[in-house]
Amino acid sequence: MASDTIDGMPDGHVVVGRVGKPFGNRGDVYVFPDPDLDEGFEPGTVYATPGRPGGLTLTRAHLHTDRLILTFAGIGDRTAAEAIRGTVLTRERSLVDLDEDTIWVADLLGRQVVDPEGDLVGVVESVTDGHAHDYLLIARPDGGEALVPMVEELVDWTVDPIVLQPVAGLVDPDEAW
Repeated sequence: MASDTIDGMPDGHVVVGRVGKPFGNRGDVYVFPDPDLDEGFEPGTVYATPGRPGGLTLTRAHLHTDRLILTFAGIGDRTAAEAIRGTVLTRERSLVDLDEDTIWVADLLGRQVVDPEGDLVGVVESVTDGHAHDYLLIARPDGGEALVPMVEELVDWTVDPIVLQPVAGLVDPDEAW
């Protein structure tokens, strides 16, 4: 599940990573990429950053003990690197490739969820990250909510409306499907 919006982000942009702590003294920084995206972090790419006009231009990318380290134009020492710590890196959504089994969160919000017979279960209200998988928060027609693990065996999000497989107690603890 690719999270695709934050406050202050340019319209049409998605989050591809977040700047971590400095690495060394020459302005390099650790970056935590979104694991659901196939962002290549190619030198020359300009990343829009909320609150930083002109964004950050990538000049170098490499791995250090399997962690991504980036260098940006104009960030030449540890102090400058520390100043961009926590910065969110964004790109235009149309330029970002998703992993095969990934969908944008915005493409799920507001969609109806039905059971296999087509009866309304509710509407997707939000998506929450989990350790093993993401969760759909479904607003039920009776005013309640259900937190449903977003796994292929339970949820088919490739169709519209989304189809939720019946599991006793999943949507309503007192109801057996």
